[in-house]
Amino acid sequence: MIATCPACHWPCSSSVSSHGAVSYVRCVCGLFLVVERGVITATAGTSTFAPIHHGCGDLASVPDREPS
Repeated sequence: MIATCPACHWPCSSSVSSHGAVSYVRCVCGLFLVVERGVITATAGTSTFAPIHHGCGDLASVPDREPS
């Protein structure tokens, strides 16, 4: 087992891709995990692993930014 998915708690046993100490693992629930030296360091998308916290402010309110 490489890692346990933080969203569904299913064991992930094989990596999709590896680059040095970093492995990319896809869980059966569809979540992609980034595993570095056996520790999950990131996930793709949203999950309970890393809650989204938005700070105040908006890119549109930045004076140097041109409107799109």
